[in-house]
Formats: sequence, C-alpha cells, structure tokens
Amino acid sequence: MRWRYSFCLVVLAILSIAGLGAQGVTYPEPVRKLFEKADAEITEYYHSGKILRYALRRAQDTAQNDTLAFQQSLGRPTIAIPDCEEAEYLRNLVSNSGGIPVDMPRKDCSTIDLRAASVIWDGAAMPDGWVAASNQYSILVYKTITDWNIPYLGTSALTQTIDKGLRRLPCDISSFDALIKKARTFRKAVRLMDDIFSIDTHCDLPDMYQQGWSVGKRSISQAGIPKMDEGHLDAQVLISFLWQGSTDDASSKRAAERNLVKIGQIKKDVERYPDLCGIVKTPAEAESLRAAGKKAFMIALENGYGIGKDLGNIKKMKDLGVVYITLCHFRDNSICNTSSRHGSDPSKGLTEFGIKVVEEMNRQGILVDLSHPSSGTFWDCVKYSKAPIICSHSGAKAIYGHDRGLDDKQLKALAENGGIIQVYTVPEYLGRPKDSITIDDVMRHFDHCVNVAGAEHVGIGSDFDGGGGVWGCNGDNDLINLTVKMLERGYTSSQIKGFWGGNFMRVLREAQAIANQD
Repeated sequence: MRWRYSFCLVVLAILSIAGLGAQGVTYPEPVRKLFEKADAEITEYYHSGKILRYALRRAQDTAQNDTLAFQQSLGRPTIAIPDCEEAEYLRNLVSNSGGIPVDMPRKDCSTIDLRAASVIWDGAAMPDGWVAASNQYSILVYKTITDWNIPYLGTSALTQTIDKGLRRLPCDISSFDALIKKARTFRKAVRLMDDIFSIDTHCDLPDMYQQGWSVGKRSISQAGIPKMDEGHLDAQVLISFLWQGSTDDASSKRAAERNLVKIGQIKKDVERYPDLCGIVKTPAEAESLRAAGKKAFMIALENGYGIGKDLGNIKKMKDLGVVYITLCHFRDNSICNTSSRHGSDPSKGLTEFGIKVVEEMNRQGILVDLSHPSSGTFWDCVKYSKAPIICSHSGAKAIYGHDRGLDDKQLKALAENGGIIQVYTVPEYLGRPKDSITIDDVMRHFDHCVNVAGAEHVGIGSDFDGGGGVWGCNGDNDLINLTVKMLERGYTSSQIKGFWGGNFMRVLREAQAIANQD
C-alpha cells in the first residue's frame, strides 16, 4: 500500500529536464503545514485498514460528477474544486491545462478534508490558488512529467506545493534523480508502445453489459477504449463467460445457446463504434485495424461448458470470431477436470468427449486455453493438441502456490510445445495479503515465467473486470506501467514486443495455419 501515500515532485522533475536544478524552489509555510496534517491523516487512515471502503463509500455518497471523477482518476489528473467564489476560475484553469475539474460540495473553504479528497481525487484546488496533490499513486505521476500536463493555478502548480521532505514516493523513487530516471523510462515506454502491436488477452468487461458497461464508454470498468488510449493498448480479448451448471443434455444445450447470445452481445457492442474499433479474427486483421488508427477486439469463450455437447458449436464459434476456448472454469465439466478445489480430482484430465473437442478446435484454428483446467488436463492437451496451447491468464506456482499457477515443469513443457503463458494481475493468485499486492508482485510472476519458459513464451492477460487489478496496474490505462517495469528490468525492445503481442499472435497464426492445412 505504499502506492497510496503522498507523492511526487513532478514540477521539480520538469525543471530538471529543462536543464534547471532543484535548488531555489521554495514551499510556502501554509502549504507545508497542510501537507503535514494531510500526510498524518492519510497514514493514520491507511493503518486502520479501511481506506478502500472509505473511498468507495465517498464515491457512492457524493454527486454524480464526483463519482465520475473517481472512475476517471487513473487517467488525466482529477482535481477537486471547492464551493467558493473562485470555483469557476479554478475549474477553467484545471480544464485548460488538461485536468478534470470536479466540484467538491463544501461551503467552508478555509479548510478542506484532504483525507477525503486524496482518496478519491488526484488533488484538491485551494481558494488561494494552490493545488494540494493527493496520496494516490497512478499513471498521473509519469504522465504529467512526460506530457508537461500540470494544472497551473495562479502562480503555483499541482505538485510544486509538496515539500520534498514530506513526500512519500514508491520505494524505487526515493530521490530526485530516481524521479527523473523514472520519467525518462516512462517516455521511452510510451514511444515503444506506440511502435508495437499490443494486446491484453483476457478481459471480462462483457460480463457487466447489464450494468451499462461498454467498450466505447468510460465507466467504472477497468477496460474500454478511453482507457486503452491512455495505456497505449491496441487490442483486447473480450470474454464470453459462463458459470458451470449441470451437464445433462438439456442444461448443456441451454449453455451453448447462452454462449452464442453472449458472443452476439459482444459483437453488437463493438459494432456500435465503427470509427473507433472492430472485431478481428486473425493477426493480419488486427494489424490492419491498428494501421487504420482503431482498436482491435477478439472474442474468447471462458468455460467449454458453452460448447454444450455438440462439436458443431465449435465451428459456429470460429465463424463468429472466437480465437480461444478455456476448457473449463472452477468446476469439472464434460470436457475435462478443473484445477480448482471445487473439482473432483486435479490429476484427472480430458474426457473422451474432451479429446474430440481439442481435435476439433485444432481443425477450426481455435487455441486451447488451459488457464483453469487441471494438471492432468494440461498434460493431456500437450499430448493431443497439434497446435500450441496457451494459458490466457495464469501465473507461476513457484512464486505463489495457488492452483491457478503453473509449476516449472509445466512452464518448460509449454515452451517446448511452442505455447505461451499470459501473466494475470489477480491479487488472490499473486500471493501476500490482498491489500499489499502491487505491480511488483505481477512482475515477480512475470520474471519467473520468462526465466523458466523463455521470453518467447510469455505475455500479459490481465483478467481486468474479472478480479484482476493491483496497485500500479489497475486498468487498461495503467498497462503502460508494466512496460516501464519491463524496461527497468532490462528487457529488450524486441522482447517487450513479444510480451505485448508478438508471442500471442505468433501462436494464433500457427494454430490457424495448422487448421488451414487440415
């Protein structure tokens, strides 16, 4: 939770980039005292263990535009504007400099509850023209440096008000020089992401269509085109997900029908925004759409229960654009056994019907996804699949011994098979207490997978809107932070190109080529 403390010194970073030193920058005594008080309050509240519930409650209890600001807070700087005579002036200044102004319903402007503001917003404007930066750590720190996109209010700026002796930055930004280095790395990450094709291979946004979520809207969803733009992400795999039900013939038939309906909903949603995005079935189509300046979406089925008991449904899904099928979810089904404790025996693998499913998926060019199936299913698929297999959202069991992870033997076999593991961001599966999970924990799994399987067999499958999201990487707009981490760990541009899409597209291309041969 270091991510939640007071941050930054961005203006000083800009001065340094511009060739000026940090010396000579002074901080008004009232501002120093405000931050001293706020820092103490935030620290106290953090240790109470209630900070997340507090933020959500504040977002729910405040006006609609405040809730919107909370949802947008990982994008452009969101600055709270107090109810005072200067409010309109402050709103215009924040808007004109690229920030998002949000009204803070408070009559008494002499004091502002910085604890409340800092939980929800990136900062709070003060009636005298100062801006108090919040404790929230996000892409804002880097974005403001690289874009020079700081809301100037009067004679001061968003983070110029922070006394360097009071700031609490992430552990890898403990000095002014480190902040400058981070800014330069982020700038390099942006250039790199803009030069390569990038895809996140697992997103459950479609499961929330009934709540009004959509790929083209900014909402409380972790995904969608507005946030993809901010995170420099080109493509995403949208999931048609089904909970496991009874496996009798009638129930299986209804499951297959529901799956086709859900796939239709995904297509309908994407087709609402023809100027922004499109559905693609092949790597070539994805690259073509990217060249046209649009986002690319692929479709996948999570839980082979959606096949029903009719192999003909696999061809129907292929024609609708499904690129992979996760053979099961948290429970056994007619295809295979699950790795989950809800299953009967994780050593058991494919059923006779399951073997036929894998063979038919090979014929149709649909990737076999083993993110939830048992170890027995894993080894059966290595044996029976003619095409490389994938794990669209998984982790390393050596880092944290959850059943959703792969052990080193499986990682090596995956590499020999030519397949890939896409590392997830799900706190429950990464290890350590949930509230202390950060982007660095994701990278621990990521690094281990690379060390064991090789850089050609690893990528990113966030599982956003399905349980994914950690401090520092909590939505499509934060995915650029993973690239920063990759660069800091010494991965080459060529390797990062593979991580972000090259590896997945290679495997998909190979599976589709094998299908064409048949």
